[in-house]
Amino acid sequence: MKEYDLIREIAKKFPRSKFQKNALFECDSEIILIGNEIWGMSMDEFSSEEDLFTAEDPVRLGNNLTVATLSDLFAAGVEPKFFMHSISLPRDVEREFIDGLMDGIRKVLAALGCALCGGDIGTADPWRFCGFGMGPVASAKALTHRLPIEPQQLWITGKLGDANLAALQKTQTPEFELRNKETQLIRLCASGCIDTSGGLFDALWILHGQNPQLRFDIRMDNIPLAEGIDSVAKAEGFPRESVLLGGAGEYELLFAVLESDVSRFINDLLSIGATSIGTIRQHRSSGIYVHRYDGLTRIMTEAPPCPREAANIEEHVGSVITMARSLFGSGKAK
Repeated sequence: MKEYDLIREIAKKFPRSKFQKNALFECDSEIILIGNEIWGMSMDEFSSEEDLFTAEDPVRLGNNLTVATLSDLFAAGVEPKFFMHSISLPRDVEREFIDGLMDGIRKVLAALGCALCGGDIGTADPWRFCGFGMGPVASAKALTHRLPIEPQQLWITGKLGDANLAALQKTQTPEFELRNKETQLIRLCASGCIDTSGGLFDALWILHGQNPQLRFDIRMDNIPLAEGIDSVAKAEGFPRESVLLGGAGEYELLFAVLESDVSRFINDLLSIGATSIGTIRQHRSSGIYVHRYDGLTRIMTEAPPCPREAANIEEHVGSVITMARSLFGSGKAK
């Protein structure tokens, strides 16, 4: 059973709380009324097998696990205040690895003023990590995947593809950047937001599912790709855009801004390094339209391949490249 289908089946067995303000798949975090305040909470589990995080550098791993856990809060406009985790490590793990892992986690939490409140320790080989974060919604309302029926622009923080490139080459996972400062602006200007935990086009597919009346036009020339992708794609013979379909996310923030608001925020958006990658319109021909470099347009008709549904990483990579060739052709190196 596919991941989202399984989640739907599980959700059917449990009533939604009267204090819960979001519907299933409507937001990266669960939005809860606590007293007179709106709070967000999110929990995520990670492993080397499913999420393709490498562990050569325990400090970087700790950083990445914490950023990835809290990214769902950022995407919802939530200010992280409390953090918990459950860590399972091999029996013969070295003390230096544990110290490094904790240093990476502590660095991120300290930068946010977010407190570690406790957790659990277990045994597993290879490692497993489950993180939980919560905090108040820091603006007038939470950011969700539901978008207004108005002309909007799509923006993305940072550069994309480096985590998928590392997974493809079986090299060390890059260090994920903490997008706390960017989030403070996004809370003010965005009409909706989602993180790219499953890759850019997985995030777009979720937005499309929540807004079936809208048309998403994606300009491939505008998408900022990380360094090194062009040369590797050319050498290996796959479309450079394959890294946007893979399941190893960079935990960047994909957000919409009303076109009527763009001029007001444009200088701030550019100052945080955000890039406009497309537009959103109400249209009778809704869906995700990919505008290629050669002027052709392709319509995305299915979700990107999910690594959890593949027998191994090689099978997942093959599925990704096949879909990339269908959507993007041979691609184009710049």
